[in-house]
Amino acid sequence: MKVNTIQFLASTSHMMSNVFIPIFARSLGASFFEVGVITACFGLASFISSFIFGKAADINRLRPIVLIGLLVSTFAFLLQVFASSTLSLAIIRALVGFCMGIYPAALTVYVYYQKGSIGKFSSFGSLGWMAGFLIAGFVGNVKYLFILSSFFYFISFMAALRLKDIEKPSLKASYFSLEALRANIATYLSVFVRHTGAAAVWAILPLYLAFLGASNLWIGLIYAINPFLQFLIMRRLDRFRNEWLMKWGFIMSGIAFFGYFMSPNYIFIIPGMFFVAFGWSFLFVGASQLLMERSNEKATVTGILNSVIAASNIVGAILGGLTLQLYGFRETMALAVLCSIGGVFVFKVLDKPFAINYLKSK
Repeated sequence: MKVNTIQFLASTSHMMSNVFIPIFARSLGASFFEVGVITACFGLASFISSFIFGKAADINRLRPIVLIGLLVSTFAFLLQVFASSTLSLAIIRALVGFCMGIYPAALTVYVYYQKGSIGKFSSFGSLGWMAGFLIAGFVGNVKYLFILSSFFYFISFMAALRLKDIEKPSLKASYFSLEALRANIATYLSVFVRHTGAAAVWAILPLYLAFLGASNLWIGLIYAINPFLQFLIMRRLDRFRNEWLMKWGFIMSGIAFFGYFMSPNYIFIIPGMFFVAFGWSFLFVGASQLLMERSNEKATVTGILNSVIAASNIVGAILGGLTLQLYGFRETMALAVLCSIGGVFVFKVLDKPFAINYLKSK
């Protein structure tokens, strides 16, 4: 239960701090382009950190990495209070992204080696996102949210002090080896393609909802549907075959974004939120479990998955803004549909050679 509490608190901290960053950046004088750069700095730092510390968690003990990641995140989130310019905010957000990337792979693999439910563990992350959205809406003041998010990370650190060291296989893997990436390219590339489309949607969805007539209250309520449903869905997925979960994760994502494309007003976005909650729950849990089952470097493959998600967030945000600028809202939704179709196609085509090689090695 301690790991689920840590996951919930850390996810709540991240979301309550993250939701108003664009508005805070604009208040410091950032242009729209600079807001994008600040987002990219966070994503790039998270990408690098997730890769490095995923590998580190396979080579070293898990508990110290979790503790270090949570402790430095406590201080990094508090530093956001002192951002006074676009440049300082970009630097601090990069530091936040790097610190946040230290512990997730180690914590996920800790659950795996304890024979816990990856789906249930992941669901507490989604519950934390929903709590973060709601707390941010009630508090409003971004500097108070920075302080509160730092406090939540500190509570996570205190909870993690009670974690016990666990025994796991000792691996002597090279920090610079890309074998785990190459062996699982079907999973990584397919998730990247799908999530790039999703990130393009999330980057402009509040604007699209307003365009369809939604008030700020409705926007907040519609956003809360997705993480709440993910919390209910993810905890029940352990018994399903991972390849099946991934396939239907892509398909349901495509149905969701097609629903967004067809919506005549904001109320019709709600059914799409149900489908996207199922889609991401299936895809994330399926991909996480599949990667760990297929590889001895379990923290490494988990860290790379987090890096892939971070990279797709960067590319998707830029692509979403560019598509909206050049074409329009519905065309951005159509792009996400194509990315979901592309994701399932990439997985089906590239995963066959892996299956053949795996069976030959047995």
